Amino acid sequence: MNITLRSPFFFIFITCLLGLFAAIPHLQAADPFTIVVLPDTQGYCDTRHKQAARKWNNGDLRRYFFKQTEWTRDNKERLNISFLVHEGDIVQTDYPEEWAIAKKAMSTLDGKVPYCMCLGNHDIGYQKTDKDENSYTTAVNRSTHFNEYFPREKFAKRSEFGGTFDKSRHDNSWYHFTAAGMKFMIVALECKPRDEVLEWANQVVKEHPDHRVILLTHSYLNANKTRTKGSFKIEGNLGEQMWEKFVKKHKNIFMVLCGHVLGEALLSSTGDHGNQVHQILSDYQGLNNGGESWLRYMTFQPDSNKIEVFTYNPDLKKFDEKPSSRFDLNYPMLPSK
Repeated sequence: MNITLRSPFFFIFITCLLGLFAAIPHLQAADPFTIVVLPDTQGYCDTRHKQAARKWNNGDLRRYFFKQTEWTRDNKERLNISFLVHEGDIVQTDYPEEWAIAKKAMSTLDGKVPYCMCLGNHDIGYQKTDKDENSYTTAVNRSTHFNEYFPREKFAKRSEFGGTFDKSRHDNSWYHFTAAGMKFMIVALECKPRDEVLEWANQVVKEHPDHRVILLTHSYLNANKTRTKGSFKIEGNLGEQMWEKFVKKHKNIFMVLCGHVLGEALLSSTGDHGNQVHQILSDYQGLNNGGESWLRYMTFQPDSNKIEVFTYNPDLKKFDEKPSSRFDLNYPMLPSK
């Protein structure tokens, strides 16, 4: 059969050929997508002792928390935002009024942007001390009002919900989403996770070898790029122990996100399977007005196997461009062509 440029068979041939190339995943352009990261918001919710209001003499600061989630909602399409994560210390003193502020802020995302949260030391075990009327300590136990304001049953109805360690509580959870043809999992663990929680997390990751995994936890990395080793009265594991007992064991864990320690840091380590794990600290509560809405967002560029990390202030509408705030990470997403 003679196929010429004018032959109808030529156009059929070209159509079939284009369909064949489109069916080959690594030859398709993969759209960039974004994960938003909220560091410690405790100063924005601080109404029991009003430490933040007194320190900066600028009144109630909840507007900055609202600005963060409103900006995320409003930029979902522009940045192709797939998920938002909160690194803990959601509130200052596990106080119902503070949780109500957090609920209002995070509810802005309901039905708009999937999100999950982990508990920080200020979210659990509040205890008043005798030093003065405003002195207290945190994380003396694991009691928290978190589950009253962010109940498991609310989130279990969502398609991105994976499961929890405890069937009646939301303190330790995992979520999943798909972007650019890749499956991702976020494992959100309590402040200083207990051994049994790490055993559960190990099993969850083991059961999902086809997912690319991010660990979300509160205290993990110091500003000097070392993993945390000790603090808080509660029993459990901090950064170095989490690395040894959980993170380094799995070839599909590629990132850890944490707050707690003031400042920024990046530590990239090699896991037991030769995989690179990017461990990233961001915490801006020590800046003016308790952080003044500074947040992180990470844009994944699959076609270049790169993650672009930005530090942005939606209230001031500006970026922080210093090297610790604006950087790129190498991360293999698509097969080499």
